[in-house]
Amino acid sequence: MKNWYAKLKYILQSRIFILFSAITVAFAIVLLRFYQLQIIEYSSYINKVQQGVERTVQISATRGLIYDRYGRVLASNEPTYVITVDLQVKQTTEELNNTLLRVLEVLEKNGDTFIDEIPITNNEPFQYTTGSLSQFLYKIPYNNEEHRQELLKLSAEDLITYLRKEFSISDDISAKDARDIIAIRTTMYSYTYQRYKSPTIAINISEESAVYFTENYANFPGINVEFDSIRVYPYGEIMGNIIGYTRTMTDTLYKELKDKGYDENDVVGHEGIEKSMEEILKGQDGEELIEVDTLGRKINTISEISAIKGNDIFLTIDIDLQQDVFTSIETRLSEALIVRLNNSKSGIQPVTVREILISMIECSQLLVSKMEDAPSDSISKEIYTSLTNEYNQLDVIIKEDLTLQNLLLQWVTNENSHLSDNQIILAMHEQGTLHLDDKTIESIKTGNYIDSKNIIVSQLQQGHLKPSQMAIDPFSAAVTVVDVNTGEVLAMVGYPSVDSNMLANNFNSYYSTLFDDRSMLWNRSIMTIKAPGSIFKMVTATAGLVEEVINPTTHITCTGLYPHAGEPEPACWIYPMTGGGHGSIDLQKALEVSCNYYFYEVAHRLELKYPESYGGIDALTEYALMYGLGESTGVELPEKFPNISTPDSVVKQSVNSILSSIKNMSEESLENRVKDVSSMFNKDLFSDNFYNTDDIQMQVLYQIRHDTNRNLEPIIKKSIEEDIDNIVRMAFNSMQGYLQLNIDNVVDDIIEKTMNDKSSRTLESKARDVLKEHLHIMIGESTVNIIEDATRDIDINAVLEIYEKSYLALYDKELKENTNPQLKEFLYNELQDISSNEKKYEAIVQEQIKVGLIDVIAYYLLQNVIMEWNEGITVRTAIGQGYNAFSPIQMARYVAAVANGETVYDLKIVGGIYDNKQDLGYIPTNDKVNSELDIDPSYIEEIHQGMLRVTQGSAGTSRNLFSDFPIDIAGKTGTAQEASHTHSWFAGFAPADNPQIVVVTTVYNEDNLGSFGSQIAKDVFASYFNINTTSTPDTIGVEFLQ
Repeated sequence: MKNWYAKLKYILQSRIFILFSAITVAFAIVLLRFYQLQIIEYSSYINKVQQGVERTVQISATRGLIYDRYGRVLASNEPTYVITVDLQVKQTTEELNNTLLRVLEVLEKNGDTFIDEIPITNNEPFQYTTGSLSQFLYKIPYNNEEHRQELLKLSAEDLITYLRKEFSISDDISAKDARDIIAIRTTMYSYTYQRYKSPTIAINISEESAVYFTENYANFPGINVEFDSIRVYPYGEIMGNIIGYTRTMTDTLYKELKDKGYDENDVVGHEGIEKSMEEILKGQDGEELIEVDTLGRKINTISEISAIKGNDIFLTIDIDLQQDVFTSIETRLSEALIVRLNNSKSGIQPVTVREILISMIECSQLLVSKMEDAPSDSISKEIYTSLTNEYNQLDVIIKEDLTLQNLLLQWVTNENSHLSDNQIILAMHEQGTLHLDDKTIESIKTGNYIDSKNIIVSQLQQGHLKPSQMAIDPFSAAVTVVDVNTGEVLAMVGYPSVDSNMLANNFNSYYSTLFDDRSMLWNRSIMTIKAPGSIFKMVTATAGLVEEVINPTTHITCTGLYPHAGEPEPACWIYPMTGGGHGSIDLQKALEVSCNYYFYEVAHRLELKYPESYGGIDALTEYALMYGLGESTGVELPEKFPNISTPDSVVKQSVNSILSSIKNMSEESLENRVKDVSSMFNKDLFSDNFYNTDDIQMQVLYQIRHDTNRNLEPIIKKSIEEDIDNIVRMAFNSMQGYLQLNIDNVVDDIIEKTMNDKSSRTLESKARDVLKEHLHIMIGESTVNIIEDATRDIDINAVLEIYEKSYLALYDKELKENTNPQLKEFLYNELQDISSNEKKYEAIVQEQIKVGLIDVIAYYLLQNVIMEWNEGITVRTAIGQGYNAFSPIQMARYVAAVANGETVYDLKIVGGIYDNKQDLGYIPTNDKVNSELDIDPSYIEEIHQGMLRVTQGSAGTSRNLFSDFPIDIAGKTGTAQEASHTHSWFAGFAPADNPQIVVVTTVYNEDNLGSFGSQIAKDVFASYFNINTTSTPDTIGVEFLQ
């Protein structure tokens, strides 16, 4: 027993036992803790772990489709692979940049691209492109607006350096790769505070890239390949200015839409139907709760709220007709350009090949950016090498404001240019702008002679070169086709047009090429207003008939020059050609030959019938308003407001323009105004408008004004000379603030009071007086306070002495003549108290300064404004000139009303909506009646017959073009003068005896080259009525189409 105890004691005291015991205890603790974690607290910890890998992601709704009237797709969503970046995956900035670099390498290898919206060239030396740098700088890191303005001053090279630092891009990465990483990082940067969203950095990538990223996901943390869609427009350019495009919203759009549930990175409609019907096309986004791994890859879906597709829209457009209209415009404008190139008509302005090539370069048809990577044996590479050699030798300061593209333009515009026309043509061929045959290419390369004019003519004839590729007149036109019995727009082309596909999917490279004289983004059918010329004459004819100043048998003798409308005498269009007129003609003949004299006389007779001020023009205006010309057409697109030529429209345009310029003036503009007005005010302090002769005090001041003003002027100038600029500046600042809140009310009041003034004064003098009334309010108390401060140190004793001497002289005169006892009494009292009336005469001086300032400002604002009305303008208004200005679509609505003779429709381009959101199916839009005409049907028939004679009569202005047409067309030609150019119009409907459609065409700056606008109209009628064509509209089997 003792031995056992000793052995036990020995074991317990041994180091091995102690160590073993410690290990056993440690294991026990670990096992207990393991049991606690795995068994007791399992639920708690698993919830925490799951919270770390659960993520809510947004499911983007599919945008609604857009169809034509027969169900043919105009805008669709094409499924595609996209790359997104999960911003919640943790990695260092260096790791992120390296990941993006690997992404770029894969994309380049497979021929894919990434989203690149930085306005900087792809390679060194970095230069700004023509994109919006200011807009781009909102998408990068900056401290405040002052800092952003400083960044605007940086060169492209310096901005790249700045962004490399901001995004921590290693110096080991090449400049080209760094620039591309910056492009992706700026795309991601706007999502910094929306980390639940994954920014898309590449769209429409190849299947090869998609598979590679998916299979090698471990090498690309945070990089996900997803299915998305891109917006596709099968008729990109043909429908571009109607449809518009989709893209991430701008800051301006976000301000408009943020209260409607939009995020700043949402893709929304820009321009056209995509924008005007945005809320209808937009679907309802869904939401998905997912589980992801540590690399951000989705493991499984926990729950989901499905997205709901946006509503589909059916337009009234017939895409076949739209295509034919577009083709006709291109063909006829090409023919007109060939006339100019060949100088084949007398009295026209010819154009040279070099002028065309220069314009094409200005319109981005030959880009230096594409020359860099051209084959070494190409003319493009040769030009690029020469350009860069010269550019690199330029002074550094010159290079700051000169791009390689600008240098190229300098080369081709130089009279001694060493680049021949054919070399430029070949370079354009290499870039795909032109399409030369092998024989022509070989001849240019070998130096064999080939006429460059023949090449350009051939390219125009074959359709390889289009008028839209240059800004050489006539390169632009507009056509609108309307159903006369419903107001549906069947076709509408403003040429040239943008390509919606390019704007939606290649915005940065394409958008920057649009800012030139072509105005590609401008839909001329709805946004360009011009004088309509003679197609307005049906309004005047209606007014004359209904007001009974003429009847269908009334003959008026046209002698060429019209003698009843002042100087210079208005002339009929035939007078310069013949020295005479059309002779004795009735209304139908007047429409047939488009006699100006006849319609001058109708307007004059309206003046005689309504002799009160503006009575004749008011009567004519009533009928323009009856035909809907005083308002927008109602079409579901933004349009320019029309302008009927009236005295009040003249006042409105002038006053609105003047006051808007003050409301929106910049600091630079303010200082220019201060300089000009201060100079004028310093020369002429006093105004006769100061004196109110109803008051005895003012009567006296008025009588002594010459002496007092002459003597007061040097005293006042000395007192305020250092404050004049501040007085004027404060006046304009006060005016600007006031107008920002009240401009509409001010403009309306000036118009109303000016037009209510029935005196014989000019419109300008009437408007100036009302403007002065408002200026008294607009310059504000602050301006008055500065005037008071400036005159506080004036020599008041000298002022009182001047008035005292003048009063004495007038008092002595009155004592001798004794004609006005009241005046004598007033002067006596004033002379007794003048020395104690310092405040009174200070106030008089201050008021004189204020009134004088207002007078000068009013004169300054109106000095270059032409605001007049006379009978000469009235009669010119009657033939569509004067201040008339309408768009093609507004003319189409008016002529549709003339055609149907009963109804003015509001036009529509949306024919129906298929409701996917509430599952309501197809909902057609109703025809929209604006008003009913109350015109004797016999008068309408008289006008119809006159229009039919335009195309069928022996002297009709379009008889040669339409005489062989199998369907009778009632039409009217028009020519509108604008500066040194003329625009041609044609408006017509068919069939003449049972109208179905109206066609209105405009060719801008046609300049008497031919009847190209009328030819376009003939082409359109032929297309609609399937004349000389076997094509018929396609339809698809959609149940909800009626």
